[in-house]
Amino acid sequence: MKANNQELSSNLAIRGPFVDETFRAFSTWDLKQSDSDNFAKIAETNSIGASSQSWLKKFLQVLSRRYEFGGTDRRLIELVQQGWPIDDWRPVQLWHMSRHDALLRVFLTEWLFGKLEEGVVVISAQPVVDFLQGLVKQRLGSIEAWKENTYRRVANGLLKIAVEFHLMRGRVNKEFEAYRLPERSFLYLLHVLMEREHNTRRVVEAKDWRLFLMKPNDVEEELLRLHQYGKLRFERAGSFLELTLPCENTVDYVRSAVG
Repeated sequence: MKANNQELSSNLAIRGPFVDETFRAFSTWDLKQSDSDNFAKIAETNSIGASSQSWLKKFLQVLSRRYEFGGTDRRLIELVQQGWPIDDWRPVQLWHMSRHDALLRVFLTEWLFGKLEEGVVVISAQPVVDFLQGLVKQRLGSIEAWKENTYRRVANGLLKIAVEFHLMRGRVNKEFEAYRLPERSFLYLLHVLMEREHNTRRVVEAKDWRLFLMKPNDVEEELLRLHQYGKLRFERAGSFLELTLPCENTVDYVRSAVG
């Protein structure tokens, strides 16, 4: 069962995103079969190449908590099977992960994005621990709700996730990367957000872009670039914004976006 959207899951942060393993699992996922049948097949064949049965079991537990296969997250599987390269698929995975992981979402869109805005260049684990203690106290009522070692492991896990999604680099202390969202991923997110917001300005100003350390100005600049290349239509006149996407909805875009 996927994690509650508002749950602070230390386990998901510690385990990590399993980018390569999830990509491999989805490449052989049978959309005509039930989730349980697909999980059983992965457990039986070890199609992801897990190093041990215990590691494979942990991966399957995380996979079942991170995604809702019968809903919007089905598109992640379809994109893999459409032949998307993993580097284009990876940012889309992050967006889908964040929908069911409140801790990851708050860390990236509020704390880490805020540090970038403040001009912070290097981040160690301790400031993340401080952030986590404040968040746990606010959400769970007491810092003691998590053990001291849990705070450290979660802090390191969240920073590692930022590195795995190419937002930061470094082994111990992390530095921000000059990240650019791939064009195909950007177009996917535009379709998803337009379906949700039904308004161009709300799409441009959506907090979702902070997952990729993008500000509204960054989104507008990319829209203008894609408009110039005929990939979409974007008009800006003063405060007026209008966006016309290449497909009517996200489902049509996924079907058209063959790798």
